Amino acid sequence: MLYEKLKKDFNNTEDLKHKNINNVHVVYLESLCSGDKVNEYILQNLTIGHEFYFLKNIVSGPNIIYVKDYNSIKDYIMGGFALVYNDEDILVCECKGELYRSVSTPSAEPSVNGPKDSFNESIQMNLGLIKRRIKTENLVNEDFTIGRKTKTQVSLLYIKDVAQKKYVKEIRKRLKNIDIDGLIDIEVLPSYINSDKSPLPTMMKTERPDKVSTSLLEGKIVIIADNSPYALIMPAFFVDFLNPQGDLYVKAIDVNFLKILRLICLVITLLLPALYISIINYNPETIPLKLVLSFQSARSGVPFPSAFESIFMIIICSILRESDIRFPSTYGSSISILGALVLGEAAVAANVASPIMIIVIGITFITSLVYNSGDVIDGLKLYRLLLLLAATILGLYGMILGVFVVLIHMASIKTLGEPYLYPVAPYDKTYFLKTVLKKGKDKKRSKVLSNNEYKVKE
Repeated sequence: MLYEKLKKDFNNTEDLKHKNINNVHVVYLESLCSGDKVNEYILQNLTIGHEFYFLKNIVSGPNIIYVKDYNSIKDYIMGGFALVYNDEDILVCECKGELYRSVSTPSAEPSVNGPKDSFNESIQMNLGLIKRRIKTENLVNEDFTIGRKTKTQVSLLYIKDVAQKKYVKEIRKRLKNIDIDGLIDIEVLPSYINSDKSPLPTMMKTERPDKVSTSLLEGKIVIIADNSPYALIMPAFFVDFLNPQGDLYVKAIDVNFLKILRLICLVITLLLPALYISIINYNPETIPLKLVLSFQSARSGVPFPSAFESIFMIIICSILRESDIRFPSTYGSSISILGALVLGEAAVAANVASPIMIIVIGITFITSLVYNSGDVIDGLKLYRLLLLLAATILGLYGMILGVFVVLIHMASIKTLGEPYLYPVAPYDKTYFLKTVLKKGKDKKRSKVLSNNEYKVKE
């Protein structure tokens, strides 16, 4: 009997339910199926007394599939389908329970402007949020199953007449080559898809459907997965991480100031500690004498070298940031702020750190938080330490040399075969005016992302 075989294969799990009505068997997992749907789609029709021959015409489920392969039956049952069979036919009816959150506002990428909906853990609902915005038959979604144990559904999305075929072919190949036991969340995928071992991310993670839709229209490729409230966008260039989606909904004259401000914050995040170390230890002649004397008087009594002092403060700030992330949101921020105030005051009082060093490291961390991608912040942290070490050894010359090393390394990074510093190097005016700066209407598509161009009606 099929049910007995299923029961044995499922190790007699208690939530595998079996109903026998008028010689028709119904088998489903109670934990994955909605009891109301099973009753409405199947059981009510069976209790009327119809034979199975007539049942296949009156089952009211939205997704009814006839199956013959036993392994497929098990996959459907674990996917939230109810099995209905007798001596002649076998079918499965989708009766999935609503085991996911409703659509809510973005939490990781909040924005004053633009739509307020975000993805949740249902791949079908996430796909619906995208197709609700892009109403074209050329929006393709290819499904993959990843994970020998989890059998997670992963969907590859692109607009057929916009995206370049080489991108689609490459990502499809990488997804097919993934062979792992389980995929719990989509954030694990970049480590299997990316071939470039870069400290900076080459895939953009987002929870905003409007951002995904904009990327698809630009010719990019999107990956979504079941049980994950995020989507991955490829290719992702460095400038993409510096510009939030909300910039699209603001006039160019207003948003360009913010874009320039973010670039200034990027320079401060990378260079300020190294610049301070260079001036204090090697090149005090580069600043006014009164400022040099002020710095030296602030450091009087501190027994540690300025380089060790800066690294120590960076580690302390990183610990505070990590504790802020891990603590419950109800009191995590207050504790981290209290810790920063108490530790900073105590460090100055005990002559462990100078006030100017606390100001330098504090400004550095504040400017790094302008970007909401944790991967970007962590990558910039490594570059900052490299520049700090170079400045400790050679002063301003070492810092400048370190800047060239960082730029050369960033220029060598590839995302789907494209330069990571695009559209700056190589320069592309179209994409540059969409990301680095904003200039009115977008009249063309990027040539790197798509060979097709379009013009906006004036």
